[in-house]
Amino acid sequence: MISWIQNHLIRHGRWIFLTLLALIIVAFVFTIGNTPGCTTDKSAYQAQKFYGVDLNAPRERDQIIDKVSLSSYLNGQEIRSDQQFQSQVMSRIALLHLADELKVPSPNEQALTEYIQTKSAFAGPDGSFSVDSYTKFIDSAESNPRMPTDLIALVLEEDYRIEKVRNVISGPGYLLPSEARAQTQSSQTTYDIATAEISYADFSPEIAPTTETLNSYYEANTLRYEIPERIKAAYVFFPTTSYSEQVSEATEAELRAHFIANRASYVAAYQAEQANIKKPKEIIEGETIEETPSVTFEDVRDAVAAAVAKEKAEVAANEAAQTFAYQLYKNEIKQNSDAFSKLLNDTGVELTPLEPYTQSEAAQSELSKELLQSAYSLSGARYFSDAYPIDGGYAVLIYQGSIAPEIPAFENVKAAVAQDYRAEEKRRLFSQKGEKLKTELESKLETGMSFEEAAAALNLGVNNFETFKLAESPKELNPNALQQAQKMDVGGVSPMLVSNDLGTFVYLESKSVPEIDPDNEDFTQAENFLTYISAQVSSGTLVNELVARGLPEENTPAE
Repeated sequence: MISWIQNHLIRHGRWIFLTLLALIIVAFVFTIGNTPGCTTDKSAYQAQKFYGVDLNAPRERDQIIDKVSLSSYLNGQEIRSDQQFQSQVMSRIALLHLADELKVPSPNEQALTEYIQTKSAFAGPDGSFSVDSYTKFIDSAESNPRMPTDLIALVLEEDYRIEKVRNVISGPGYLLPSEARAQTQSSQTTYDIATAEISYADFSPEIAPTTETLNSYYEANTLRYEIPERIKAAYVFFPTTSYSEQVSEATEAELRAHFIANRASYVAAYQAEQANIKKPKEIIEGETIEETPSVTFEDVRDAVAAAVAKEKAEVAANEAAQTFAYQLYKNEIKQNSDAFSKLLNDTGVELTPLEPYTQSEAAQSELSKELLQSAYSLSGARYFSDAYPIDGGYAVLIYQGSIAPEIPAFENVKAAVAQDYRAEEKRRLFSQKGEKLKTELESKLETGMSFEEAAAALNLGVNNFETFKLAESPKELNPNALQQAQKMDVGGVSPMLVSNDLGTFVYLESKSVPEIDPDNEDFTQAENFLTYISAQVSSGTLVNELVARGLPEENTPAE
């Protein structure tokens, strides 16, 4: 079956490319669109026709989106991404267009009734059609004012026609009997596997590179040590504490309003504080009951007052920072000018220099990621940022230029080069060790040793996994080892597989491949499944081609 799919994809590869192109265009249609201009009353709207449906018309677009969403629910399909949803939108439009071209009729009452009973949304606990499930859905839909009254019937009728078209274009599905037999044999084959493991972490070869060796490694990997562009900047800090004395004292109403809005946090803090204080205990009928203190505004008045004062100081610091940035903008103050220095002095702040930083360093900074990253939208003309909150207050970033990417001299990165070289050399030597161990395992097996004995002699850890089928493979078995075993002959030792800091050798002790009778139930299931997959691939290819053909229609200006 795998080979058939590969050949099929090769023959129809151009349609897959067209489908990817379609998805890109659809994403553009749904995310960009055309909207009226901001400075004119003339609309820039253009129709985006796709088989007669204007994807830029909000009403038509919303209708098709509602239909796809409802259809997915009725059919028990889960849409996992925007791309998948967009693909379903385009496929639905294209298939309905084809249904119109083929003059596929809408279902009559009896056909629609039978079709409704196949929908997953109306299935009961046993998987069959449930009148109760159908009734509940209809009642819920009718009580939903946002759902058009005729939407359900319309979607069911369209789905019916689409299914008829799919049945025609998918064909019967083709496969060779040998493919179903191979699939069945693969699922019914039993394996006995043993593995031997060596820890990468415990592997400690002696690696002592000379300066000449490290320099050669550096020359071959200079781009690895390139320092990206770095920002040169400083910031002006407006600490909250500088404004604590300037704010007005909170009124009683403000304090109580703040307490009410944040009551839960004050109650929790107060109770936690009281928990550390020895409290009286009440004894009722032999049981000791610890009293939980009730919390009033007066109990936490000081904490509330402190919090309100801090908030006011923060607001004042923010306003001061914003005013500073606004003065730079309003008065067109140049950086490093006398006016710039005067504004710093008059405001009572100063520049705090920053070490040049890269974009990745900005994202990891403790100062403020947003503040530092704002530099990438600044320039010599607009060299100051907005006000950003930082620990203890607010700050305005002052952009001072950038340092172009550069490759440091070997001497400056020698330690990093040595670390990279040792890591790479360890991987190489570990792989080399694996090749040697494989040869030694095979040699010991040839002398009559069991795999366990051979592995133990080489100080390797051994695991045995006895008699299992692929669907029942042990959880402890490395998936890579299982995949490798399927390609091995009995008695063979695999090359070392490296994953999760382990080097693993696979030994296939036995493999039992059953004979498959054509009347075997599993064979019939495999045949039906592969036939279905074949039909779906054919159907999908034609739908993709249909979607691609509908895309080139040129936009037409709206009247």
